[in-house]
Amino acid sequence: MGFKILRSQRLYVKDLSLKDAPFLLELLNTPGFMEFIGDRGVRSWEEANAFCTKLRDNPAIHYRVVFLQFSDIPLGIISLVQRDYLPQPDIGFAFLPTYSGMGYAYEAASMVLDDYFANHKAPIFATTLEHNVRSIKLLLRLGLSFERCIERDQQQIHLYKKDLWNH
Repeated sequence: MGFKILRSQRLYVKDLSLKDAPFLLELLNTPGFMEFIGDRGVRSWEEANAFCTKLRDNPAIHYRVVFLQFSDIPLGIISLVQRDYLPQPDIGFAFLPTYSGMGYAYEAASMVLDDYFANHKAPIFATTLEHNVRSIKLLLRLGLSFERCIERDQQQIHLYKKDLWNH
């Protein structure tokens, strides 16, 4: 992986490691993750460890874990995923319910976007379900614009995009 650790006053963001498997197990089984992202079928520590390894071994997937700056408590993830139906990566995010509504997702995603645009001269995308109002609000606040609806896995998905020059 080898991406640098990103820091703000309240947070730091680092690459997913096997030490994050227990956190990933908790996050993947939250109601919001299940509803808006999907059931990954990860129910045990062993499955979480295997899932974590699978993510880290896939060059098209890059998960970063978001931590509180001075307590090392994991709050959520920011992902960059190169999907087969998009020309550039898709940014995604998921946070534990305890930490939602505190601005952490915006703060962490902003750092990841800044880092992305500092290193890539290409747009970034995001996809979300049309009823995921909180995700849509965050994408708009981050400066992504609605592009169009697409169909994936028998679902209507909203596609958002942010270009370098709108950054």
